[in-house]
Amino acid sequence: MDIKILAGKRAVVTGASSGMGAAIARRFAAEGADIWAVGGADAEGLNKTVEDCAESGVQSGGAGYDFSRARAAEDAVREGAEFLGGLDILVNCAGGRVFKGILDITDDEIDFMYELNTKSLFYSCREAARIMTRQKSGHILNMGSVAGIQASADRSLYCTTKAAVHLLTKCLALELGPLGIQVNCLAPGLVDSGRVKVRLAANPEYAEKRISQIPVRRLGDPENIASTTLFIVSPENKFMNGAIVSINGGVSAG
Repeated sequence: MDIKILAGKRAVVTGASSGMGAAIARRFAAEGADIWAVGGADAEGLNKTVEDCAESGVQSGGAGYDFSRARAAEDAVREGAEFLGGLDILVNCAGGRVFKGILDITDDEIDFMYELNTKSLFYSCREAARIMTRQKSGHILNMGSVAGIQASADRSLYCTTKAAVHLLTKCLALELGPLGIQVNCLAPGLVDSGRVKVRLAANPEYAEKRISQIPVRRLGDPENIASTTLFIVSPENKFMNGAIVSINGGVSAG
């Protein structure tokens, strides 16, 4: 009989309608975790994730929330913990992108990106910490980006929201570590999923250029991201705390 690494664990995964979030939710379910999948406007994608997770024989549910109103993230975690009967793992995978020069960024876009990419994580992490401190254990994994490590022209808004996620992770690791909670961050590079997948498929020349800039000469894939995430939140990982784990094919090595 196979031993499931996350058997008995209760996990909330945001951004779970598609891409990396959906892959993470499915992988966790396959490893025995009960899942509360948090989506946005893509109800069909979210339902598919919930159904896929349920096929692994775990408790599976979810709901859509509008994280452009950041406090909705607090509701998502609280309602997920109520559904699951507690919380052992939170993966903050929801996020958005605006790639523009600073002269072209609108006020609404600034507000939207900080609400979705940064402020929502404060609320979700705070709610998770309130639950996890009572049991003196838990994993919080935030989704950062290589863009939070390396600056890029015309991406100041996206880069700064992700850099804030990285520093939030480190601060919470110092604060919550003594309380039994490990807080880490995954910083992916270019992953072949969601809107990125659509954009690359529509422009093969651009895709070839981007791939040529990655030392391993290939894109990341959601399943590989999920595998890395699995280790970070697993009981086998007892000492990692405050880490920004780069998974970008070597882009940030130079």
